[in-house]
Amino acid sequence: MLGEVGERLREALEDENDDVPTQLLITEACRMADRLHRLDLILSGDEDTWMRLDLGKDSVIEVRVTSPLQESRQLSTVFRQLLAEIRRAKAEQAAGAGETQGDVLAGL
Repeated sequence: MLGEVGERLREALEDENDDVPTQLLITEACRMADRLHRLDLILSGDEDTWMRLDLGKDSVIEVRVTSPLQESRQLSTVFRQLLAEIRRAKAEQAAGAGETQGDVLAGL
C-alpha cells in the first residue's frame, strides 16, 4: 500500500504502455518516495518514530536511536538512480513504439 507521496509519483510515472519490468521499477520508486518522505518527517521532528524503547533481557530498557540522516542520504542516491533507469526504460519503449525520447521524457 502506497502513501500519498508514492501515489502521486505513480500517477506521474505510470503509462499503459509500460512493460512489466518498468512497472516494477515504478512501484519500487514509489515505495522509496514514501520512505524518503517519512525520513524527512523524522529529520524535521514531525515524527515520533525517531527512536524506540525495547525491553531487553532482565527487563532492561534499551534506547535505540536510528540513523535517519544517513539512511536518507543513501536512499536518495538509489532513488535518483532508479528514476534514471525508469526514464531510460520509457525512452527505449517509446523508441520501439515510434515515439521520440523527448515526447516520453516531457511527460515525466
